[in-house]
Amino acid sequence: MNLITRTILGLGLLAAAGCTRPMEDLLHDPEAVTTATSGSFLNTAVLNGVNIGLSRSHRLNNELMQTTVSLTDGQFHRYVLIPSESDYLWNNYYLTLTNVQDMYNRAREASNSNHMAAALTLRAWLYQNLTDTYGDIPYSQALKGYPEYIISPRFDTQEQIYTDLVSQLDSANALYEVSKSMAPGTDVLYGAEQSAAGTLKWKRFTNSLRLRLLMRGEAKSPAFRQQIRNMLANPAQYPLMSTVDESATLKFTGTNPLLNPFADDRDYDFNGSNAYAEFFIGLLNSWQDPRLDVWATKVSGRFVGVPSGYSLGDAPKIAAIASSRINKTLKTSPLLGTIMQYAETEFLLAEAALKGYSADSPKDHYEKGIRASMGYWGAVMPANYLTRPGVAYTGSFEQIMNQKYVSLFFTEMQQWAEYRRTGFPVLPKGPGVENNGQMPARLAYPLSVQSLNRANYDEAAARIGGDNINAKVWWAN
Repeated sequence: MNLITRTILGLGLLAAAGCTRPMEDLLHDPEAVTTATSGSFLNTAVLNGVNIGLSRSHRLNNELMQTTVSLTDGQFHRYVLIPSESDYLWNNYYLTLTNVQDMYNRAREASNSNHMAAALTLRAWLYQNLTDTYGDIPYSQALKGYPEYIISPRFDTQEQIYTDLVSQLDSANALYEVSKSMAPGTDVLYGAEQSAAGTLKWKRFTNSLRLRLLMRGEAKSPAFRQQIRNMLANPAQYPLMSTVDESATLKFTGTNPLLNPFADDRDYDFNGSNAYAEFFIGLLNSWQDPRLDVWATKVSGRFVGVPSGYSLGDAPKIAAIASSRINKTLKTSPLLGTIMQYAETEFLLAEAALKGYSADSPKDHYEKGIRASMGYWGAVMPANYLTRPGVAYTGSFEQIMNQKYVSLFFTEMQQWAEYRRTGFPVLPKGPGVENNGQMPARLAYPLSVQSLNRANYDEAAARIGGDNINAKVWWAN
C-alpha cells in the first residue's frame, strides 16, 4: 500500500481535498512500491480482512441474527444502528483493499498469474462484504488516489459491482496455473508457496466464492442464472471446494501476527456481556446438535438462551437468567478465522439443485453440508443425526437455510446477508424491537463520506431511495 493512498484513506476514502504534485513528492515513497513483491502483500490482506469480519460478526451480526443477545441493553438486537457503526467496516475494508490492489499490480508486472488470480479473489471477497453491507459504493473509481488523483469517486450500483466481481472471478479461475506453487512469499491460507496442491485449493476457493455471488444475485438476474448452470455443468473447468481442508480459513497459530484477535480480550468483553439467544440455542437443542458442546457453555447440564429484542430497561432481568455463553475456548481457537467454509459450498449446491440449476440431489448436498460443518468444528455427529426430526431432509428450502445459518457461525456478516436475501431463518421479534420491527437492510454511509464526497453521496442516496437502514440492497428479498 503506497503512502499517499493510506493518507487519503485516513481522510475519508479517497476524498481528501487539495492533492498536488508537491504533496505527491512528499508522500509517495517510490522505494516501497518498487522493492515489494506481490507475495509480500497476501498475508497482510488476508489477516486484516479476517479480523475485520470477525470483529463485526461478534459485535453486529450475532446480535442482529439472534446468535447472541447483549445483557447490557445493547441496541443491535433491537434493530437500532447508530451512524457511527458505519465507519469501521467502510474504512478498514477499503484500507485493506489498497494492499490487495498493490499485490495485483506487482503480480501483473512480474507476470505472476497465480498471484494475480489470488489478488482478484481477495478483491472480490472484500468488495462483496462492502457492497453487501452498504449497497451502492465506490468501486470502478475507488482506490485511485495515486496516480489518477480521483479523490471523489462515484458510487457504482450493486448490480454493476456484482456483475464485475463475477467476471473478475471468472478471469481469476482462468489465470491459475495449478501445476505451479504460489511463490514468492508465503500463503497463510493454503501454504501454496510450498506445493502446487495449495494453488488448486485457491482455485477451488475462487470458484466457490463465485458461486456464492451468483446464487446471491440469481433471483434478480437471468444472466446469473445462466452462469450458474454453465458453472455447475463444467466441474473440470470450475472446480469447487470438495473437502473440509479446502475451506478458506486463516488458521490462527497463537503466535503474533497469526493470533486470534479475541485472545487478548477480557473474558467479559468476549462472553460476559452477552449470552446465546433463545432462538439459536433452541434450534440447536431441537436437533440435539453436538456443535453446541464446541460453541457454548452449559447451565446445570443444559444449554439455555435468553430472549432477543427485550424491552429497554429489562437488562437486569435478562442478565439474571442463568444462560449459556460463548465458549471461552473460541478466544484462542485456530478455527475462528473463516472466510468461506466447504460447508457453505455444499449448501449453495443444495439450493442450486433444489432450484433446478443442476441435476444433482439437493438431499445429498444438504447432508454433505451438515457433515462438513460438523467436521470443520470437530463435532462428532451422532449416527442418527440426519434422520432426526427437523434435520431429516424433506425438500424444504427453509430447512437448507436453517442448517446454513448455523454453519455460518462467526463467518463475517454472512448470516445477516443470507437472511436479507431469503428471509430465513424465521426470527422471532421481541417486544423491544424498534425500526417498526424491520430487520435493518443495510448500514448507512459513514458521515465522513457524506461530508467529503457530497455530490456523489447525494446521487447514490437518491438512487437507493434514501440513505437509511431500510433501503434494500439489489439482491435483497
